[in-house]
Amino acid sequence: YMAVFPGVLAYAGWSFVLAHVPASRAGSYLTIIPVLAMFIAWVWLGEAPTAISLIGGAIVLFGVVLVNRRK
Repeated sequence: YMAVFPGVLAYAGWSFVLAHVPASRAGSYLTIIPVLAMFIAWVWLGEAPTAISLIGGAIVLFGVVLVNRRK
């Protein structure tokens, strides 16, 4: 149950995103997953992120903004 349900949910979500956004743009947003996981762990589990984690997250977010900016 734990393996199938999240897999189906993720596949359905990815299909929805690809129907509305080009694959090149949607793919760049996949790098935000670890940043969101760090934020969720901080809020939900009380795990404090380290300085290197925050710096890495900022670099990831900057990269996504840089890749997806309009020319």
